[in-house]
Amino acid sequence: MSKLTLNDFNDAGIDQFVRDLSTPMQDSWDSSTRKENVAFFTPVQYVQPPLRCPFPFDDKIKGEHLEFPSKEEWLECPEEKKYALFHKSIDDFESYRLDYNERVDKYYEKEGLTDLVEQIKSGVSKYERGLSHFEFQTINHRFHFDQVNKDSHNKWKSDMGIHWRHVDNEAVYYAILDMDDEDAVITINKTVYDYIKLVTKDRELKEGDLYYNPMRELHRWAESESIDFDDCYNIFTLKKLDKPYGGETITVSGSNALDVDLNQSPYNEPEDWTIIHDMDKKLLNFEIYHRHTRQTLKANRIPYEFAGFNTYKTGVMPRKVELLERYAIWQDMIRDSPNSPSLTWEEVIIIKDRKYTLKLQRELAKALREYLVIDEDVEMFRLMTEDVGSKSFNYWIPKFKIETVHNVKYSHKELKKGIQKELKSNIENFQKAKKMGTDDVFHTSIDDSDLPK
Repeated sequence: MSKLTLNDFNDAGIDQFVRDLSTPMQDSWDSSTRKENVAFFTPVQYVQPPLRCPFPFDDKIKGEHLEFPSKEEWLECPEEKKYALFHKSIDDFESYRLDYNERVDKYYEKEGLTDLVEQIKSGVSKYERGLSHFEFQTINHRFHFDQVNKDSHNKWKSDMGIHWRHVDNEAVYYAILDMDDEDAVITINKTVYDYIKLVTKDRELKEGDLYYNPMRELHRWAESESIDFDDCYNIFTLKKLDKPYGGETITVSGSNALDVDLNQSPYNEPEDWTIIHDMDKKLLNFEIYHRHTRQTLKANRIPYEFAGFNTYKTGVMPRKVELLERYAIWQDMIRDSPNSPSLTWEEVIIIKDRKYTLKLQRELAKALREYLVIDEDVEMFRLMTEDVGSKSFNYWIPKFKIETVHNVKYSHKELKKGIQKELKSNIENFQKAKKMGTDDVFHTSIDDSDLPK
């Protein structure tokens, strides 16, 4: 990996991004002040969603209030299509804004409003600020080193508590788009940390240096979170990792390997594949059962990162691999105790929340279809429904097999025992609740359009 330079960061707009993270809203248009505001940077604590639909627009010339999209269109849009509608609405807003600003110029000309004061009094003005596809908000940590006190400029007074920031950067936006918030925060703060080290040439900073307090804040944050910056990725190193398995597909080997054509059915169905997770070596091994010869043939062994299953912090299992491992544990639990599979699916499989888990599952299914040369319309996970009383509960089972190879220290069976012990009382309570028809909190229905294949 070639060494990153300050030009790499500046070309991606990280210099402006750091200024965004350091600047109160009232200084957003003052470029000179923004440059000095970086002395007040504090690490990101939370990442907030981007602009919220619908986007309002008041057309003063026509006397109309518009929304992009309409409230009804946004509310009725299926969840998995809202991302596309969100960005389409920004395009529609920007197109209307540009047309409106041209009409404002013509209005001023027609009414003879050449003076700025007269234009303001008319109540008709341009929409100077547009919308960006790459905007989002952050909440940054409070100050810890007396950067601001009661005698400081008023603009910083509110920042003695929570720091709200409005940021806009395409490279950062796409880097953190599919991350959970915890990983996104680490990636952003690591990016700022590496930028400051480059811009200061990694010299020892002294009081009075522009980045003296920001680096103190970053080190304090890393220590409080038990994070080693050397074990984290910035948006550039993360991007270099984020590559599919060399653009190649799985190949098999064995005495009858020449008879296997992964593009030919029926020799390539999800049910024919076994994924063997080597936790110690951080590898995914693949085997396929060749129906014609009735032999099991070994396929490629793929490191996590080459499979596109990337982690955002060294030593941490990638989320998609974690999902595979959770399915391996869950399948063992179902075999040992087959009661209430939908309940144990909710308890064992869910990572953070149901929506995030199904998103990971869709991405995992898509990656596996690509690597294993399986048709796009073939389901990798089968939707199951369990009826309990008057209610139905959905869960999924992988159509492929999952096994785990491990050292005793990292035994997933030990992890399974721990999960079973932790869930034992909860399972009993939830089973009772299901029979009573009161288990609404832990089982939710979703639209068919949201189902992963």
